[in-house]
Amino acid sequence: MAHFLGIDIGTGESKGVLIDEDCSIVCTASCAHGTDNPRPTWFEHDAEKVWWGDFCKLSRELIDASGVDPADIGCVGLSALGCDCVPVDEEGRARRRGVRQLGGARPARGRGEAHRSGPERP
Repeated sequence: MAHFLGIDIGTGESKGVLIDEDCSIVCTASCAHGTDNPRPTWFEHDAEKVWWGDFCKLSRELIDASGVDPADIGCVGLSALGCDCVPVDEEGRARRRGVRQLGGARPARGRGEAHRSGPERP
């Protein structure tokens, strides 16, 4: 029987579900994580620990708790935080914390700045 694994990496918690081919829930799991606020309106996650770490932890927990053979998982779905970014090195390792796009993290622009265009625009 085929199974399907779904993971949602959220702002303060990550959740996972394992379902069978009839869409019946076999197992669920979740884990909380913190958000760093290095300055007002800035929100960051440790990408290795939270984004990748939670995915690995929840996947293992769901497989172990359910007893499902990993070879029987036909598909993995991942829902993540949205418009976020983390720069990586040549080997795919995070170079800094992942930056969360929550609306207020942009620097303020001067009056009329939104109407400028071209290479001189910051």
